Amino acid sequence: MRIIGRPRALLSVLAASALLLTGCGSGPSQVDSAAIVGDRSVPLGEVQHEIQWLLDNVPAAQQAKQQRKFDNESRKVVQGRIVHELLAVAAQREGLRVDEREATELIESSGGLDAAAKAVQIEPSRVHQVATDQLMLQQLGQKYLQRLSVDLIGTTITEEGPGATAEDTARALGRKLAADPHNAAELLGKEGRQVLDRRFVLAEAVQSSPELATSAVFGAREGTVLVIQPSRQQGGWLVALVRDRDTSGAASGGGAAQQPSNQQVLYSVGLRMLQPIADELGIKVNPRYGVWDQAGMTIAPRAEERTGYQFEARITVQP
Repeated sequence: MRIIGRPRALLSVLAASALLLTGCGSGPSQVDSAAIVGDRSVPLGEVQHEIQWLLDNVPAAQQAKQQRKFDNESRKVVQGRIVHELLAVAAQREGLRVDEREATELIESSGGLDAAAKAVQIEPSRVHQVATDQLMLQQLGQKYLQRLSVDLIGTTITEEGPGATAEDTARALGRKLAADPHNAAELLGKEGRQVLDRRFVLAEAVQSSPELATSAVFGAREGTVLVIQPSRQQGGWLVALVRDRDTSGAASGGGAAQQPSNQQVLYSVGLRMLQPIADELGIKVNPRYGVWDQAGMTIAPRAEERTGYQFEARITVQP
């Protein structure tokens, strides 16, 4: 096994950061943070130091700067550190552990410390941490593979209309569902939409539709209305209310989990399993890096470039 490299790199799929504010309080300093996850800070100085190391030592980073594309590389640095913070919480809650020898073997199989640092584009001092995180995310993905299922009701929107894109229409419908979740089926019917009403099992989705398996469908909390594009190839916007998120394994029948042949998929499933923690703790992004994309579990350069939307459904129907 090798440390997952670009474009499948660890840093290419990780995500998070924090909003620069001038408020006061007992929490971490937002002025000095590249990101804040709950009450934990990703120090801005550490991120800047690592970014400078990339520019000094990695030709691909130097080329990205020359092409005015280095902002994306900077976001990846922050992303990796944020995922580490989220994973620390998940490890404590889920009892995750990685044998140090496995991490060492993973680094050696990637050409050693220096080679791995340049391949994944991180400081050498963080290579062992990143290797451990990769193994732990795969472990987390495997842990939920056969346990998780979600029950959705919604529809798919593909049509474009005058003055309204499919995304615009989907977002508007998502807000309506969030405002009246108990009458979702009736609302969709009145809109003339074909209703999607079914339960999705993660273990099945991993085999049949990896993009769906690693999307917010399996990461969003119960009571969330999603407006996302589960597949880049097929297009279309899924608008759906998550009615239930079951981690008991009952829907899958309790059989033995099948190991995905693609370890990147398993890794990405583990990453998606961090979403409930990210939503619970809250993630703030320093504006110099962008904004937190809740549905994408990533950092978007601007709010307009987020990959999707999540709306919290009202618990009771308004009279």
